[in-house]
Amino acid sequence: MSVYQTIVRNTYWSALSTVGGLVMGVITNIVIARALGAPLLGRYNYWLWLIGLLALIASPGLPGAMTKFGAEYLGREERESASAIFARLLRIELVLGALVGGTVLVFSLLVPASDTAALALVAFSVLLVVVEVFFQAAAKGAQDFRVFSQASLIGGFLYAVAAITIVSFGYGIYPLLIAYIGRRILTILLIGWKLPAHYTLQGSPAPALPPELRQRIIRYSRDIVLIFATSTIPYERFGVFFLKLFATDVDIAFYSQSFDLAMKSMAIPAIFTATLLPTFASLQGQNDVERIGRVYLSSNRIAAAVAMPIGLGGAAVAASVALLYGPDFLGMTPILAIFFIGNIGGSIASVSVAMLYSAEEQNYMVRLNAVVALFNIVLSLLLVPALGATGAALATCGCQTVSSAMCIAHAARRLQVELPFRILGRVFFAALSAAIAAWLISTWLGGLVVAVAAAVLIYPVMLRTFAALDTSDQELLTRLSQHVPQSLAPAYQGLVQFLVRS
Repeated sequence: MSVYQTIVRNTYWSALSTVGGLVMGVITNIVIARALGAPLLGRYNYWLWLIGLLALIASPGLPGAMTKFGAEYLGREERESASAIFARLLRIELVLGALVGGTVLVFSLLVPASDTAALALVAFSVLLVVVEVFFQAAAKGAQDFRVFSQASLIGGFLYAVAAITIVSFGYGIYPLLIAYIGRRILTILLIGWKLPAHYTLQGSPAPALPPELRQRIIRYSRDIVLIFATSTIPYERFGVFFLKLFATDVDIAFYSQSFDLAMKSMAIPAIFTATLLPTFASLQGQNDVERIGRVYLSSNRIAAAVAMPIGLGGAAVAASVALLYGPDFLGMTPILAIFFIGNIGGSIASVSVAMLYSAEEQNYMVRLNAVVALFNIVLSLLLVPALGATGAALATCGCQTVSSAMCIAHAARRLQVELPFRILGRVFFAALSAAIAAWLISTWLGGLVVAVAAAVLIYPVMLRTFAALDTSDQELLTRLSQHVPQSLAPAYQGLVQFLVRS
């Protein structure tokens, strides 16, 4: 199977899980927000934020290392080495997850003022999240996106049903956390059932890794730890920490919901970039520099063509979107608009991040994120006490935009390629035109569905008008037609031909 065929296959499954997860997640969040109200929702989001932060602490770069080295050695058809890596890293993950979760559990028992029940559920959740993320990384390393995409869809659907049922009967945070735990367990079982098709799961003890490989994994994981330690501050909702100190639960709710909705929306461009780390790693293993450059440039254009209309369009209709959560959430509008626009750069930069990770040049990311993290702390201390959630959003998105631009520039220099700024500019103006139309319709008519539908129709026309895509993009997009339902394939191929003006 060619590299483009692999990208297309994985992109299809990534798209299926992303779109399905986006729809289910938005509906579930709206129902939960309306049922709980902003203050209680803020407390629930705080516990979810804590679970995610502790899971990062318990996963010191090992999932990223699993994806990178699993793809590299499976790309070389060295299944035994890939399996040895899987076994060793899984054991480390289990120990670290149990250690962090156990520490939280002991803390909840020793500190009387703490919320013992919630912290106990958090402690158990940390271990489950650690294992789930590692299993997903192993499946990505095998370039089998079908496995965890199906598991994600099934788990997400059952969680949505459970969460909506729970809040509909008037139950609070604790049953929601139990449903969250159930989703993690189900996903682990579904992915773990399929992993033996790619990795030979041998008994104890796991085969010893060669010293050179072990040192590469240690160096890679060390740098990933430093990246997580610094990128957690500007990217992983660290604004919640400052809001907990200087603001209210309502601010946390506004910030968390805006962050979550913008990130879920930007998962759509991630459909085209989530498959790139194992792809680049596989090409690195084959030492195919030319194809890496071609894939890098094409992926940047496609990521921009998807991220820009979502970001600009989302900001244009932010007020209408906020009202979906209820009248009490109308104050979330400026925060939501900031996150929609601020996440554009990060979505495009994900292509460069995947390339740098695959080339084991994550040391640049460490230095960059360390500087940005310090900048973010300063901005948060200045803005959050005065502006609350709006200040936290400005600090987060401002730092992310600066970091993304520098990351893209470094990756382009590393590959010795010129970024297509002219084409990216055309994409921007096409997206801006559609966003303006959505804003006018949303403001005058007050119809979110009509505004979005109009933007969806206008944007392809503007892409063609500005000649924003070229023949290389057409080739990659056309390959996706093999995964489109047969009845829709002619219409899809016609759309691709329409978008690329010769």
